[in-house]
Amino acid sequence: MSDKSKTEKPAQTKPERGHVHEHVLNYMRRGLMVGAFLPGQVMSLRKLAEALGTSPMPVREVLSRLVAANALEETKGGSVRVPRLNPEKLSHLFAVRELLEGMATELAVEKTTPGLMTELAKINKHLLAAIERRDIMNCLSINQEFHFTLYNAAESEVLSPLIESLWLQFGPTMYMSLLIPSMPWNASDHEAILTALKAGNATAAKRGVIHDIRTTCRALLSVAGSQGIELPFTMGQELQFDFLARKVS
Repeated sequence: MSDKSKTEKPAQTKPERGHVHEHVLNYMRRGLMVGAFLPGQVMSLRKLAEALGTSPMPVREVLSRLVAANALEETKGGSVRVPRLNPEKLSHLFAVRELLEGMATELAVEKTTPGLMTELAKINKHLLAAIERRDIMNCLSINQEFHFTLYNAAESEVLSPLIESLWLQFGPTMYMSLLIPSMPWNASDHEAILTALKAGNATAAKRGVIHDIRTTCRALLSVAGSQGIELPFTMGQELQFDFLARKVS
């Protein structure tokens, strides 16, 4: 081996295109599911690319993919935004949630382990702390984590992607759910679910999940206009991007 070859340093390699694409997709999916992106919000290629430290190209590809999945919509002007859900569509989404998430809960009860119980209890404890602090973004994030930890325990390759598809569509409305006076968040349904899991009672656990879903839907419909839920204000995108950047690796 020559002296030159000994001293040469390996060339710096750029992240693989597939890895960047997956990173952007995970970022966007999580943002939609936890309500970090709001109904009617236009997706900025530049700001998203800057937040993720990438070029606009993978962001554009991911946005197109999410439009095809009905999680985002393209406007007449060519921009991409989060859809506003009218009352009819919102009701349909939540009705299907009851069916699918109720089924996943029943299956999860059959496979409940002490480890799952401990994990869910820990997540719910963090949720209660976030509620106490009125930390809205962490409330939404931890709430999603609780539900998906429960549903993933069902180990259903059919239900999991269907449930995620629903959360991608209704998730942006969840921020508003924390601002509705008629719907105080106290995670009481989560406590009922945990009690049912401990008792191995699939019917009671399913009832807790359905009540949780139905209560949220009823509250959202109470503030929904004919064109969808109207927000009294819009959070700064940079704050939401910063939050997601801390959560998505």
